[in-house]
Amino acid sequence: MKIAGIKHYSKALVEIAHENNCWDEILADLESVDDKINENLDFKKYLDDRQISFEKKKEALKTVFQDFISNRTYNFIYLLLKNNKLMSLSSIVEFAKKHDLKERDLMEVIVESVVALSPKQEKKIVEILSEKMGAKLILKNIINKDLIAGIRIFFGDTEIDSSLQGKILRLKQQIENYE
Repeated sequence: MKIAGIKHYSKALVEIAHENNCWDEILADLESVDDKINENLDFKKYLDDRQISFEKKKEALKTVFQDFISNRTYNFIYLLLKNNKLMSLSSIVEFAKKHDLKERDLMEVIVESVVALSPKQEKKIVEILSEKMGAKLILKNIINKDLIAGIRIFFGDTEIDSSLQGKILRLKQQIENYE
């Protein structure tokens, strides 16, 4: 699916969810559906098979998810299924998350660390970066044992690497490029 199509679906999804105050519910539902579809390759192939009718696929989705997702989520999934876009659900959800943050004037900051950050550490990082960037931030902490020590911060197109792994790699490059 073209990026423009994905963005249209994700933008519509966010607008409907915001209008109905159900963003968290729809997001959780869609992430669950996406996980379940991607976990079962046979089910995924079935849903992607153009030889199988829309009605049969719709029934299969209803059977699998009827007790787990809301009607709004069903409607969105059926729309994707009808338009042969269901296999782009992962991308649509990712773009929707970004669009939601943009709508709420928030920016996501990803902090990789060897161990989970404490709430106090998260708060301090958010305070420092919010002040420097002049934006409201949401912090997401990801554990990355390969860093050895320190942290790596990602926001927008920027990466700040103060990890021991990053320092070792930069030193290695300097040694290799030394003349």
